[in-house]
Parts: sequence; C-alpha cells; structure tokens
Amino acid sequence: MINRKRLQGEFEAISKFGALKGGGLTRLAFTKEDKQAREYLISLVKEAGFSPKEDAVGNIYAKFDDVSEPNLPAVSVGSHVDSVPFGGFYDGTLGVMTGLEAMRAIKESGVKLKRPLELIVFCCEESSRFKMATIGSKIVSGKLPLSRLHELKDESGVSLYDAMRDFGLKPQNLADALLPKGAFHSYLELHIEQGPVLERQNIPVGIVTGIAAPIRYEILVRGRADHSGATPMNMRNDALVAASHIIIAAQNFARAKKTAVATIGYAQTKPGVLNVVPGEVRLGVDIRDIDKSDLEALDKELRAFVQELSGELNFSYEIKELIKDMPMRLSDEVINLLENEAKSLGIKTLRLPSGAGHDAMNMPGIAKLVGMLFIPCKDGISHNVNESINFDDAFKATEILAAAMIKLSQN
Repeated sequence: MINRKRLQGEFEAISKFGALKGGGLTRLAFTKEDKQAREYLISLVKEAGFSPKEDAVGNIYAKFDDVSEPNLPAVSVGSHVDSVPFGGFYDGTLGVMTGLEAMRAIKESGVKLKRPLELIVFCCEESSRFKMATIGSKIVSGKLPLSRLHELKDESGVSLYDAMRDFGLKPQNLADALLPKGAFHSYLELHIEQGPVLERQNIPVGIVTGIAAPIRYEILVRGRADHSGATPMNMRNDALVAASHIIIAAQNFARAKKTAVATIGYAQTKPGVLNVVPGEVRLGVDIRDIDKSDLEALDKELRAFVQELSGELNFSYEIKELIKDMPMRLSDEVINLLENEAKSLGIKTLRLPSGAGHDAMNMPGIAKLVGMLFIPCKDGISHNVNESINFDDAFKATEILAAAMIKLSQN
C-alpha cells in the first residue's frame, strides 16, 4: 500500500528547505525556510486531493472525507516541520510526510472507511526560538492564552505574536484556533526515537507508552562583579561559582531518581570577560520525567537547594518559570492496536516511553485516543546535524501507521 519511492522522494525534497551546506537543517518556526517547507507541503496536499486549511496561528489541517460518515470526528495524524538550529532532517518532518503518505495510500487503495482521516501540521513545536515547545498544539488545547504570545520573545526581542503576524497569520484571532473536546476520534504521531534504545536492541519500530514532560525555568543568579586580580578569594561574591553549584546539584538530584533527567542548556555570564569576577549568571534549566511525582519532587528539591545556597554564598536570585507540563500515558487501546497491526505485518516492535516531548502530549481530550510510533535514529542522535535513520524502518512504521488508521476509521 505505501509507496516507498514517493515517500522518500518527497521527504528528500522538503528537506532542502533550510538545509545547511555542511549537512543538517535550520528551519526555525515562522521564518522564510519554514514558509517554503509549508508551501511545498500544501502543494502536495492539494495534489493528493485533500483540501488544506490554516488556522489563525499557523496550524495546517488537511482532510480526506470520502467516507461513509464524513461528519464523524476524524482519525488524525501529524507532527511538525520546524527544526532546532543546526538540527537534523527527521525530527517532526518525518511524521508529517509519513502521515501524508499513509492518508494518500489509503485513499488510493479504495478501502472503505467510516470516519474521515485528517493530517495536522502543528506550528512551532520546537522551543529553540521562543523557549516554549509544542506551541501550536498548546494553543489548540487551550493551554496557551493570547497574552503569552506577547510575552514569549526570541533572542532578537521579537514576540511570538509579532512573528506570527509578520508570517501572515492572525494571532489576534487565537480563540478561533481552539479545538473542542472530542474534535478528533484519535491522534497518531510517528517520530524518531531521539534516543538509543531501539537501535541498540535492533528493533525497527517502537510503540510509545507515555511521554515525559518538561519543567523549564531560568535562574538568574546575582553576585557582585569585581576586579579579578585585586579581589581576594575570601572577599568575592562570584555568581558563576554559585551557578556551578546549582548545575552540579541539578545533575545529582536527577540521578537520584529512576527516570528523571536534568539539563542546564545555557549559562550566560555577565560581564563575561577574563578580568572581571562574574556578577551575574542566567541558567536555562530543563528537567523531565515520565513519573509525575518524581518530576514534581525534583523541581522542589532544586528550588529549595537554590534558596539554601543563596544564604550560604550570599547571592540573590530570581526564578522565571517558562513552562510546566505534566507527563502523560498514551491510550492502551491504541498501544494494543499498533502492536497487533505490527504483528500482522511481521514487524518486530518494542514498547518504550518517550523522554522527549511531542505534540501528542497536548492531544488527550481533543482526541479520544492518542498513540505514537518511534523508529530508531543512528546512535540515538537527534537535535544534531548528524541525525540519521534507516529508511527501511520509516517504511515499516508507515505501514503500521496506515493499517492502524484504517482500523480506527472503521470503528
């Protein structure tokens, strides 16, 4: 059913938008490269006979409704096409292109369906530009109000609201993009694992059981800038020394949990010169866990540590919360369905959780059933120009995806 040559060819074509000369991809949300990729995708959607529509904030929808009951909630499939800076080609975009291919192959097969099928391309999934992930799916699920679009800004000071407006969208009409409970029957997403488990066990397809959630914040540590030569060690109030204690503590607290991870993604020092004791450091903190109670405990432990440390080392601090998501379990019904369809196709699978966040985590409620498929990425590498896959795995996963979509649509 799946046309591998078409899938691979169109994937290679969309990968040209934002491709870097040395390899890899930079396609930040609401940029020229993002627009080019979206326009190409829309041309494919129209060519396939699906009618695309774009909501006020840039999410794209395309429905196939030549079915027996076209007014029923659709079986949806999707992901995103924006990337991190100096990232790979497969994160997100593979899910969109395989979703489109599955829909098109099902249409071409002539199989009788009860429910419509719908492709969703969520905007701005990556947090690289505005320090918040899954923006498109957060908006449709009511988790991101209009006021936050003005508050979230990129490194150039451009707000998310202005970026959307300059992209030709209508963020002032954000309320029109909200989706009601039960808008979709189900939502499926195919993605690269972004970790090493599947490759190390030589498994071509993973069935995701749940999604870890991030809590992200910035910690601004304020000490006192002084001359690096004239200030004795016992008279310093070095913000970077204090920040280093926080970085190590975050690692230790996370290691003490079963599945938690902690990352300090950046440490911005002021004034940042060799001959001045650092007076200020801004830390970007990202903590995640599949276990809600452990995630909340890790958050509390780190905040308490910073408070206690500030007294010991005599520094002031501010914590600015950027995002606080909660882990979610995916639908058992979909997990079992994906597993059964894989067995019917003779494809080996493994159940595993997702350590990375995805748009799927915002879809429960909007969709009655939510599920995800993973394929291995070489050496577990992602968010990196060296991100790579075996396209045989993508083909196998797309076969499972299409088979599951048919079953869900006939339900």
